[in-house]
Amino acid sequence: MSQAMQRRPFNSQQDDTAGAAGQMLFILSPPRSYSTVTTAMLGNHPDVYAFPEMLLFTATTVDGLLNEAERQPELPKGWFASRLSGPFRAIADLTEGDQSPAAIQRARDWLSQRADWTTVRLMNHLRSLTAARIAVEKSPDTVGSSVSLAYCLESYPRALYLHLTRHPATTQASMHAYWRTIYAGHERELVAAAATSWYTGHSRIAATLAELPRKQWMRVKAEDLLRQPRAILPRILDWLGLECSEEILGSMTRTERWCFAYTDPNGAVGGGDIKFLLRPALRSVPAPGPVVFSREWGLTREMTARMIRLAADLGY
Repeated sequence: MSQAMQRRPFNSQQDDTAGAAGQMLFILSPPRSYSTVTTAMLGNHPDVYAFPEMLLFTATTVDGLLNEAERQPELPKGWFASRLSGPFRAIADLTEGDQSPAAIQRARDWLSQRADWTTVRLMNHLRSLTAARIAVEKSPDTVGSSVSLAYCLESYPRALYLHLTRHPATTQASMHAYWRTIYAGHERELVAAAATSWYTGHSRIAATLAELPRKQWMRVKAEDLLRQPRAILPRILDWLGLECSEEILGSMTRTERWCFAYTDPNGAVGGGDIKFLLRPALRSVPAPGPVVFSREWGLTREMTARMIRLAADLGY
């Protein structure tokens, strides 16, 4: 449980439509970019509260958020249940300091009673329950469409944005493994979806952030952060205006201590990357190598060339 929070009961009558005090930091990245472990690191700073994936910008209302499965009936229902546990866990943690099944069920009921709220009002309300100087949220779905990303920027025009990158080949290999059950028997569609997700996601982020003042955003290679956290974290903390010490860095690298860094044995409790939640200790990753794609994927020459150019722009 974070030290940088205060508790208020479920029946709080506070109206948070005007926004919450304190700075917001949104981590922007496509899926499989080590964004959950990055969030966990930041969430262990004493002046930061890091939310699980809130999926804020996939819908404009809480009702739309809760009924996501109805909009995508072709996807496994269990997948949505795990995704939605992010908002439920955040509500339970901030209001009760507890994430037991009973507390999460009460959070689910509380949220259902506020179906008419906008998702931004929900975020602002939960943000107001923390005493943190900076609150962090990351949901890869934010960059999944230009509409969702625009909704984020329009709702939080003065927020800070961390553009988290990962090598295109390793990202897509991870997507292939993670999405295989969804695309069972459709390997070509899986490969195309992974390539499109990496390319369009980073293209959207880069184009959008280029319109913001430079002080509002920062770009970090996830591989550098995981391989050299004590070298990269001070740069991030300096940008955020947060204290940095050996004690703080030591705490931040204990990612298993993040208050959302666990799941049940079946992986049903989500709010982030299930692989990380099952084994949340910080682990190093291989250094990013040349931008080379497996011939077995069958990527077109045009798509390969586009990804190579964008990867070069991102420093790969």
